[in-house]
Amino acid sequence: MATPSRPAASEQSPSRGVVRLHPAIRDNAALLQGLRAGEPWARSVFFERFAPHVQRLLHRILGPQPRLEVPDLIHDVFVKALASIDQLREADAMLAWMQAITTRAAFRAIRAERARRWLRFWEPDEVAEVACPGVDTDVLEAYRRTYAVLDRMPDEERVVFALRYVDRMELAPIAAACDVSLATIKRRLARAEQRFAAAARRDHVLRVWLQEGGRWTT
Repeated sequence: MATPSRPAASEQSPSRGVVRLHPAIRDNAALLQGLRAGEPWARSVFFERFAPHVQRLLHRILGPQPRLEVPDLIHDVFVKALASIDQLREADAMLAWMQAITTRAAFRAIRAERARRWLRFWEPDEVAEVACPGVDTDVLEAYRRTYAVLDRMPDEERVVFALRYVDRMELAPIAAACDVSLATIKRRLARAEQRFAAAARRDHVLRVWLQEGGRWTT
């Protein structure tokens, strides 16, 4: 029996020099089939396609966390995804599925870090400085203070707030990522908004941002 050949990553037109992705690479159904079969090419494409999104989502939920190794978390997300790939029934739901796995990984990381802080009887007074050359210092300071506030919020509220207002995710995908109902997400978000606004009004930097944005000023 002939061994199936690995699909080429791209095809190039000699006349125009246009590179086109192989159909198996473009198609989510083919990718899912390849992942279920344990094909090396499928794992490679899977990582290349979703790793940037996973990394961005982790950074936006966790913020500047010097004790958390984001590359390790990314690795854990993909290990979990590949181990449970048979649970994914619809290929077009792959992005939402990865968002859910990533959100759960971030949630566990937040809880684990808070448990370690308690065991050390240590709580950072400030979030570590973030090196961002070329970024406006006022924006960077607001970013740092925002995550300082989020770091004091309950885990579930912190995650939903970050997904909604940092990652700009819609409510339905947030509910799916958190594996709860839309009504539950709305309640959590309302509590998170109130808690964040109350803390931000006591911060002279964030208070200005809220007043200018007009979101939580009432």
